[in-house]
Amino acid sequence: MIVRSEWMPSIREIDEETAICAIGDVHGRADLLREMHLGIAHEFHLISPGAAHCIHLGDLIDRGPESLRALSLAMQGIPGATNCTLIGNHEHRLLQLLCAPDAKMMDRWLANGGTEFFEELGVDPRGRWEERVSELLGGDMIEWLHSLPLKLQLGKLLFVHAGIDVEVPIDRQTAETLAWIREPWLSSKGPYENGLAVIHGHTPITEVVLSNPHRINLDTGACETGVLSALLIHGGRMKLLQTSH
Repeated sequence: MIVRSEWMPSIREIDEETAICAIGDVHGRADLLREMHLGIAHEFHLISPGAAHCIHLGDLIDRGPESLRALSLAMQGIPGATNCTLIGNHEHRLLQLLCAPDAKMMDRWLANGGTEFFEELGVDPRGRWEERVSELLGGDMIEWLHSLPLKLQLGKLLFVHAGIDVEVPIDRQTAETLAWIREPWLSSKGPYENGLAVIHGHTPITEVVLSNPHRINLDTGACETGVLSALLIHGGRMKLLQTSH
């Protein structure tokens, strides 16, 4: 089921010929992501913009039952749109460990969703797992994961997974910040550099707050709550889309 809010004034205005939709943390809920893609495609069809952008804010994997399918759906994207997936901290950790296995980092991963990822793939994380996981994901997906950006700016909208360090220029933000930060970011009130509005996920919330003039968090804890959230922006208006089971 997909629920749409009414249109409301956008956090930042974009060109009338452009529509942008950002999707929050999926965490293996490929069923919700599939339904969300269909809903967004329908919205793009109704708007018929000159340019449509679909942005996944990262954390497609771990915790939920279908990490691999969630990655595949993000890779495919929405037909006719410019699709972009940002790297979340869970994908960031996967790539780190594929390149340089570390026992302590593995323990932290398994305690925070990695267990479900390895169970889905049928791989023992305590064995020689790197080659087997790479094989199961496939060369194209591994290459795609390595290509994922940490941020995307469209006009006055900045899309990141976790947030920013407000004391550091945007072009000098690190992966550890953009994919992992919580405080002091979550306590910051803005405004931010060059009047940017920041659209992010990473920190689960029970309800998306659309009244903040400088940032919007779209992580509604899809794996735990069964609710996946997305934000659609068109011209000077925006609406919230949510899929749930």
